[in-house]
Amino acid sequence: MQVEFKDLNAVTREISITVEAERVEKAYQKYLAKAARDVEVPGFRKGKAPLQMIERLHGERIKDYFEKDFIDEVFDEAAKEHEIHYLLFPEVKEVAWERGNDMQITLEIEHEPAVEFKQLEGLQVPFKPALLDEQVELFVENLAKEHTTAQDVDVAEKDDQLDIELAMELNGSPFTNNVTMYAGDDLTQRSLPEFIGAKTGDTIQKELSGAMIKLLTVERDLPLGDDDEIPCKLQVNSILRFVTPEINDDFAKDMDYETLTEMKAKIAEDLRPKVEHGNIERQHGAIIGKLYQDNPFQPPAKTLHYIVEQQLQNIDPKYRELLRQYYFQQTMQEMVSMYILKSLNKTSQIELNEEMISEYIEHLAIQEDKTPAAYREAYSDELDKEEFRDAALNYHILRDIALKSEFTEPVEEAEPTETSSNGKEE
Repeated sequence: MQVEFKDLNAVTREISITVEAERVEKAYQKYLAKAARDVEVPGFRKGKAPLQMIERLHGERIKDYFEKDFIDEVFDEAAKEHEIHYLLFPEVKEVAWERGNDMQITLEIEHEPAVEFKQLEGLQVPFKPALLDEQVELFVENLAKEHTTAQDVDVAEKDDQLDIELAMELNGSPFTNNVTMYAGDDLTQRSLPEFIGAKTGDTIQKELSGAMIKLLTVERDLPLGDDDEIPCKLQVNSILRFVTPEINDDFAKDMDYETLTEMKAKIAEDLRPKVEHGNIERQHGAIIGKLYQDNPFQPPAKTLHYIVEQQLQNIDPKYRELLRQYYFQQTMQEMVSMYILKSLNKTSQIELNEEMISEYIEHLAIQEDKTPAAYREAYSDELDKEEFRDAALNYHILRDIALKSEFTEPVEEAEPTETSSNGKEE
């Protein structure tokens, strides 16, 4: 058996396999004899018909099945002998074989890209860290939102929630439904400006689209076209106003602090480790992005598309096209990160020890608001796996690169300059 290779691009290889006629014929005869045992021919007991007759009646079908099985066999043999590493199943591009002749097989495989780094020290890495003060402000805002209360009111203001009785005629018959709407000017959010100033008990006459009615009633099967305009009577049953407490000393007192300053100081103290370790993760992501920018490589396209299509299988068909690009970008980023980390892992001189593993566990624990002991207990089944040790090593490899890099303020892209039709700047 002869095997020849031809690189089609950085991740795709053509493999040509020539199998000697004698070996192919011997394998075919064995396959034919085995197939004959399961073939029924009128006038003969199962498996007793002459091989020549079976071949005459079913030869083409048997030949097709034989080729598929035989190609799998010789490719597996070639893969072991030549240490061929591939991602998806090999794609058979061409098979040339006639009885008595050598079999010529042409396949294509995708393999992992070879990633080589020009520089791993002294990198200039664009990076914007999360700031502790900003994270504290965000935490306080979310805390205030968590303490939002709902109050019954008589007159609606913007963003108030209204319980509405919707009444209309549908195919000549009355139709009513209790729905939730809002006072405002965003129809897509079930808001109507007519509700601003409305009182409990008021009725508003309003034409609504079929699409809006279906959204409000959560009844998709109503006999309405989305663009139909239907006269509706909207009666206000009740009005709710959601009140978020003002962030001041009084709010801090409700949270068991003396002042807002004291509360923010305590939150900052609690958040500092999480923000710091979150920034470590952001640094690592920025380093991977920089390495890909400086050392671009071609991810395996067929494998990428295969993974995306597999992910989309679990998505409602009507949303697949909307989500296809999202999944593509996400999977692309994951593949780039994986291949960069694999290459760093292979070439690194860092040797992982227990102290380094403990440091990595502490890093993960802080981000999950756990103690290292609690993290070890929660993930005890994962800690001894090779994948976890690889992740720990990757963490320390990236930390080493980070210590030898300079992180710079990202340059924001300038707004495009408007030009006239003759190409000159306006």
